[in-house]
Amino acid sequence: MRADLAALVGLLTPSELRRVAASLEATGRARRAAREVAPDRAPAVGVALAAVVSSFGNATALAAALRVIADAAEDRPEPPVVVWSGPQLQGDSVRTTEAIVRLIDDAEESVLASTYSGSSGAPFVQALRRAAQRKVAITLVVDVVERAETARALAHAVPRATVYGYHHEVRGQVGLQHSKILVIDGRFTLVTSANLSVAAVERHLEAGVLLDDPAVASRVSRRVADLVASAHLRQVE
Repeated sequence: MRADLAALVGLLTPSELRRVAASLEATGRARRAAREVAPDRAPAVGVALAAVVSSFGNATALAAALRVIADAAEDRPEPPVVVWSGPQLQGDSVRTTEAIVRLIDDAEESVLASTYSGSSGAPFVQALRRAAQRKVAITLVVDVVERAETARALAHAVPRATVYGYHHEVRGQVGLQHSKILVIDGRFTLVTSANLSVAAVERHLEAGVLLDDPAVASRVSRRVADLVASAHLRQVE
């Protein structure tokens, strides 16, 4: 049973553990509870969850155990995690696509994302669409100088998102919005070289750092709010 439980916990974030626990309490069904995670991971979670439920023998008791594990996981400080795009090498543990999609799918309150380019079919953008359907508050910061069409496409692709374009000139030279940052629920921050595009994760060599630190998330969010207040970020209609 211990090995089955460890395998299940390794697949889920604390928020997902709580959602799975709530579903187990309501229905007692492992297959139904597995739907609380992203569709691409639901089959693996369903198999692991069914094994644990069988070992536990009591869905309500398992739900309580999952909540305790979720609380303990959130109290434990996590070191920064390096994430990569490009060729899949032996030993790779965290890849950019998986990290971003998982973070967005786990968002409960807010997502702040900035990108230079992007594509509506990218896994990141599809995850943002799912977050919008859950009524998560989404803010996108995009480039409107060289990538105006992309900015409009992303605004159309992610309903309910507030989309800002960057506006700044220095000695007659316009600046570009070139940052690639993701902030989830005021807690997780990913700073990466990868855009919200398919090319960024399938072909290009990209690197980033994922931080579980509310103080960092707050500073990034505060900077974006200050740029909005100073009109360097203006809403894309």
